[in-house]
Amino acid sequence: MHLDELIRSDIYDSSQILAGAEGMSRQVETVNIMDTPDIIHFLKPNELLLTNGFFFKAAPDTLPKLISDMQQLKCSGIAIKTKRFGITIPDDVIAEAERLQFPIIEISESKLSLGEILQRSTSLILDNKNEELQYALHIHKRFCDMSMQGKSIADLVAALAKLLSSPIVLLNDKRQLIASSNLPSSQLEEITRMIGSALDSTQFGTASSTFCLLETRFRHYSHVLLYPVHTYRLEGYLLSFHGSPSPSSRYGLTMEQAVNVIGMELTKAQAVKERSRRYKNEFFSDLIEGYYSTEAEVFHSGKKFGLTPNVNWVVVTARIDEPDRTRSLHKRGSNLNELSISERDVQYEFIKWQLQGLRYPFKMFTKNDNFAILLAIDEITWNEPLLIEELRGRVDALFNDAGISISIGIGNLVTSVLDIGLSYNEAVKALQYGYQMNMYRFVESFQSKDTAYLFRMLPHDELRQFYEDTLRSFYQVDPQEREELLRTLRVFYDTQCQLVETSKQLYVHRNTVVYRLDKCEKITGLRLKDPSTSLRFRMAFAIESMIFPQGGL
Repeated sequence: MHLDELIRSDIYDSSQILAGAEGMSRQVETVNIMDTPDIIHFLKPNELLLTNGFFFKAAPDTLPKLISDMQQLKCSGIAIKTKRFGITIPDDVIAEAERLQFPIIEISESKLSLGEILQRSTSLILDNKNEELQYALHIHKRFCDMSMQGKSIADLVAALAKLLSSPIVLLNDKRQLIASSNLPSSQLEEITRMIGSALDSTQFGTASSTFCLLETRFRHYSHVLLYPVHTYRLEGYLLSFHGSPSPSSRYGLTMEQAVNVIGMELTKAQAVKERSRRYKNEFFSDLIEGYYSTEAEVFHSGKKFGLTPNVNWVVVTARIDEPDRTRSLHKRGSNLNELSISERDVQYEFIKWQLQGLRYPFKMFTKNDNFAILLAIDEITWNEPLLIEELRGRVDALFNDAGISISIGIGNLVTSVLDIGLSYNEAVKALQYGYQMNMYRFVESFQSKDTAYLFRMLPHDELRQFYEDTLRSFYQVDPQEREELLRTLRVFYDTQCQLVETSKQLYVHRNTVVYRLDKCEKITGLRLKDPSTSLRFRMAFAIESMIFPQGGL
């Protein structure tokens, strides 16, 4: 109970507040008696201290230190019988208590002994706790009955607002509005935005918190009481708005019970969502694996998942970048416990939320380690470069907002729903290609791979060995002449072994080209126009830039 409620009881009917009247709203959970100077080591938070001040008379300098220590410990206050030993509390102690808003209460006029005050105060606090417990059970049953009757979360929020006579707002973990009541629609959007900013800038724990809105036009809603809504993870926030900084204890109890029931409702909704998602994943997995033989069969089974005929399809796959798999979601209030329980669910929701508003409608599902996004495409509006640019922006935003690093692969457009598996496999290959290039947070579209892609699949040492073995016979030639001969040989093969075209590109006479090529044949002992020789030299020239970025031999 609050200290002012306790002081208003007949136990303290003749008491007088000497200092710290602004702190009378402090909670009192227990009461203690002191007759020794080291009592601070035995006090607890939210505890009211009773004393006759005996040792203050001998050591008056101990009182300021005791008040300071009790303030740090978050004790409720101190009640003193100053007249018992003729103690006078110094003005500087009164001033310091006023500054700290720490209550000092004079109880000299009480006819009760300190022991009787302790006993009756404890009994009153326990009676109050019992009443609070009964009230909590009543409120919890009331909300549970609404839930059993099939009432929605919006109905629960409306009932809570009516019960508390306060505006109530329920936000999800992404700061999006779920339900509200008693808040003018003209102010709802801006207040929600301000709350979102406060949640982003402050790390709130699992317990209730209070903060203020500083906008003067919201003075009637300036004090905000926040309760996080937890299931097996953080689901959102329940907030109430009121004008006074300290609502009653029953106010908080009502909020707590509402949070419990709303949490149960969200758990039920999450279970339904997970079951639906599992069915969707199984359907699309079967489609990709080729278990459907006709389009009619696909559309019949996929109707409930939003598949419609007469559109084209593109599959986009996203994957969490490997170094990020154990990284905490450092924003949006996520924590390590949530990751250990539902990391993939959290990632799924954040990715889906970030992709909202894409230029193409999409269906999202998961397969193995991949998050798959199936885009429904009108061929006339299909623009892959714009999609790539848009997805890159979403990848960066997801990392900045939620700390999730993903990479994306894009498959080719298909016209038949039976070919969605082909587009999916292409998207996966595009992802694999990006990872083989040691990239991360990339967006890669599938392309038919050239020989350079095949070379990259081979160990670097093997490529270097092949290159050196092919051109080893040129090592004995003077470096300047070697460069000239190899440049001639490269252009000769690039022009399909045409002497005239080679001489034009090198700006030399045809006979000069013939002379250089003859010299190459003498050095290597090979016929340059032989198909196997031609292929070997072409491959060596192709991998040169990969193993020697600054140039070859």
